[in-house]
Amino acid sequence: MRGKVRIAVSAALILALPACSAETEQPLRAALTTPTDIDLTWRDDRPGIAGHVLEFATDEDGPYTVLQYLAPQVTDYRHPDLMPRTTFHYRLTSYRGPTARPHLAERPDGIRLTWTDDSRAEDGYLLEIRKKDGERYDPVAVLDPDTEATDFVPLPDEKHATYRVRAFVLGERSNVVRLTTGE
Repeated sequence: MRGKVRIAVSAALILALPACSAETEQPLRAALTTPTDIDLTWRDDRPGIAGHVLEFATDEDGPYTVLQYLAPQVTDYRHPDLMPRTTFHYRLTSYRGPTARPHLAERPDGIRLTWTDDSRAEDGYLLEIRKKDGERYDPVAVLDPDTEATDFVPLPDEKHATYRVRAFVLGERSNVVRLTTGE
């Protein structure tokens, strides 16, 4: 009996080792919380991370679709109302990059934001917003690289917000998690 326990523990350790590789420094986990809702959770305490890009695909090799760009404080996401009996693959990519305060010009239909592109080789820009009395900035728009202006129509609760732009560079990618929805 004692020998069988050692074999079982050794086998469990061998199976767990791939999950501890350097590739999974930001372990992404998923749980089927209803037959068609998947909850994703992660933790990433690395310094300098400005946020994450959460993506999904129905095939592990892609193509992947961006679900959302997320602030670094966000560590969970619910992907609701999914197709039944379908396999979903998820991955998380970190991003880094400096921020700048854009110049704001009021327009009849919104706001015009402008800034100087001082970045080199950015993957794009994020327009981030901190609502009045808010504690964090959240991405609200993704812009192309080498962009220096955008128009934005704020929602009613965003009219007195603070805005900034971030030149972002995509970083490390997490493990891929896979779940199949139920009936």
